[in-house]
Amino acid sequence: MRKFLHKELAAGRWSELSLAEQMANIGSEVSRSHKWQGKDKNIFWGAVERALELFDLTLMDSRWKGRLREIA
Repeated sequence: MRKFLHKELAAGRWSELSLAEQMANIGSEVSRSHKWQGKDKNIFWGAVERALELFDLTLMDSRWKGRLREIA
């Protein structure tokens, strides 16, 4: 079993969000990682990991099965 940083979202709350909301959350983490790149390595990599995890949760969301090419 995979360990998630976003435990509450991984437990099902993520699937309550629309695709636009999911993508906005991913974008926030990407923006945060960009802001901290070259400034604080730990904060930068934490944001990168969170963005990738949210992206994985979006890809695992069964509602978007027909849109995987669009998303990924």
